[in-house]
Amino acid sequence: MSGLALPRSRAVRVALAILAAALAVNVLAGLIDAFAPSPGGRPSSSFATAEEGFAAWAELAQRRRITVTAIRERPRDAELPASGTLVVLDAPDVEARDIGALKRFADGGGTLIVGGTGSGRWLGDLLGPTTPEHAAGGPRTARVLAPARETAGVAEVRTDGRHHWTSVAGALPVLGEGDRALLVVLPAGRGRILALADSSPVRNRRLAQADNAALALALAGRGPLVFAESLHGYGTATGLRALPAGARGALILLALAALAFLAAHGRRFGPPEADRRELAPPRAAYVDALAATIARTSEHEQAVAPVRAATLELLRRHTGALADHDVARAAAAAGLTDEEAAVLMRPAASVADVLALGRAHAALQPESSMMRR
Repeated sequence: MSGLALPRSRAVRVALAILAAALAVNVLAGLIDAFAPSPGGRPSSSFATAEEGFAAWAELAQRRRITVTAIRERPRDAELPASGTLVVLDAPDVEARDIGALKRFADGGGTLIVGGTGSGRWLGDLLGPTTPEHAAGGPRTARVLAPARETAGVAEVRTDGRHHWTSVAGALPVLGEGDRALLVVLPAGRGRILALADSSPVRNRRLAQADNAALALALAGRGPLVFAESLHGYGTATGLRALPAGARGALILLALAALAFLAAHGRRFGPPEADRRELAPPRAAYVDALAATIARTSEHEQAVAPVRAATLELLRRHTGALADHDVARAAAAAGLTDEEAAVLMRPAASVADVLALGRAHAALQPESSMMRR
């Protein structure tokens, strides 16, 4: 079985080679990323494996058989569980309708974890007059300030020391250092709200330090542990947007390769094809052309003498033994005209004689004889 023929154009072959190489690199990168992914993702996201992400927290909870869910819908559109823990940390902006959904979740018996960087702009709308004040600078090492289920198994945790809570009237500080609270608990209907001033203890890079992992599990409770990913830019995606970036790149390269293949092997537009295949000119036309060339010389007889000898030989093959006085009779039997027969018996004296001798020679060729019959 023959292989696929490559296009003749060198430029097209080079383009196909470049596309094939790019596609191979893209597929290889996708395989490497699938089996050994590099750290990435947005900060404070359970999808993020980079230092500032929460992927380690989510994986730790799953290992403890806690159900972990990431919702891409806005909180107002999502089907939030009736109980469990909903994480909304480091969300820079939350709309009023989403704040309402978070309140209903906590009032219905869920545990809502809020706070972190950038949350001060909307946290007041959620907590009202009991909102603690978010202040810069915090304890590098926080210890348990009051017993609570959110600090079970925790002695101390390590932080980046970025923020702390002050003025925590109406809230219970359970973790911090002195008057700098790291974690406070606020009642909300049948549930509770946990305000974490600095989310660094549960980020990937600090989860293995001190009792940070124990804190992460205590915050998750019995589950399910739900991360509101839409507030970090991970919205719902459909169609091609739902594919990973590497897969979309591979599809684009495949489409380009297909277009290059079609361009190389497709039918070209050009002038219309002839109705019949153009054949080579008949032998008589060639002989006439040769005779005309010979006729331009001054020595006609000297030029055509070999042609006359060859023609007489052909005539002998037609009629057997041939005497000089039988030439006219044999020529007539072979279908030659009187002019063609006459030039076989005398020297060529003119252009007309040369042409007649050429036609006689062509007529006696085996192919020409069969056509005349």
